[in-house]
Amino acid sequence: MRFALAIDLGGTKVAAAIVGEDGTIVARATRPTEAQKGGDWVLNRIKEAALEALETSKLHPAQLVGVGMGTPGVVDSEKGVMLSEAVNIPEWKGRNLKAELERVLGIPTFVENDANAAGLGEFVFGAGKGAKSLVFVAVGTGIGGAVIINGELVHGASFAAGELGHISIDPNGLKCGCGNYGCIELYASGPAIAQRAREFVLAGVDTKLASMCSPEELTAEHVAKAAQEGDFLAQSVLAESGRLLGVALAGIVNLLNPDCIVIGGGVAQAGDWLLEPIRWEVKRRALPDATKALQIVPAALGTNAGVLGAAALVFRSVQG
Repeated sequence: MRFALAIDLGGTKVAAAIVGEDGTIVARATRPTEAQKGGDWVLNRIKEAALEALETSKLHPAQLVGVGMGTPGVVDSEKGVMLSEAVNIPEWKGRNLKAELERVLGIPTFVENDANAAGLGEFVFGAGKGAKSLVFVAVGTGIGGAVIINGELVHGASFAAGELGHISIDPNGLKCGCGNYGCIELYASGPAIAQRAREFVLAGVDTKLASMCSPEELTAEHVAKAAQEGDFLAQSVLAESGRLLGVALAGIVNLLNPDCIVIGGGVAQAGDWLLEPIRWEVKRRALPDATKALQIVPAALGTNAGVLGAAALVFRSVQG
């Protein structure tokens, strides 16, 4: 079996794993990202985690077919160079991550945006396995995504494709940090769900959420838990976010005609309380021909999506 070294860079943690071609994870290592200490420090954290995972696996670098890495930010995936700063990681723009890791490990390295890597992981090993074209939506602190058409990741002219969270659903809506108005991220992300629930709690609406924590501490995870326990207010908040996300995705379905949409990220733990309104709204708004073969399903890989996607990047890049 072929093996790859996979790296998933997050805001708080660097995860490294040795992954077999069948998706089996044979060794792991983690390090705190400690992003506030700067790009050089983060790069050293990545190297430490990678070398520990390799040592734990008892494999020699020459036995690996390559290294794959998913990182926040816009990446020139051909050159392995960061084209933008990553959220909360200073001095990240302009770094040639491919060259840096190849210098340390001496084997081919492939670098990709983290949402693209997670989407590729679901396509190869997870909920999208067997699909021809897939749209991956990561609903968490923000809303990211990946687009795979006929088996190939879509990067766009400047490697910025897949920014699904910045599709506007209301031209006169809230102002987004990106400068646009009415971005779906402002209505269906984890913080948006928590804020909508918080407003109801502060208004005195009867809900289990009021007894779970203080309004300031309320998160989308609390809302999902309350919904699963039968709380009507929590269910309504999730349904509204799902409906609005479905509005955005209906346009994507008409444009790309995928056969699979995978909903991942922390908020997806809400399950059908979020997914059913998405499905209903997409079915209602998208063209019938565009939804004939469409499935909208929850992600399957959970916290392993990043490393499995980074591994899939390697295996697909060195095919043959």
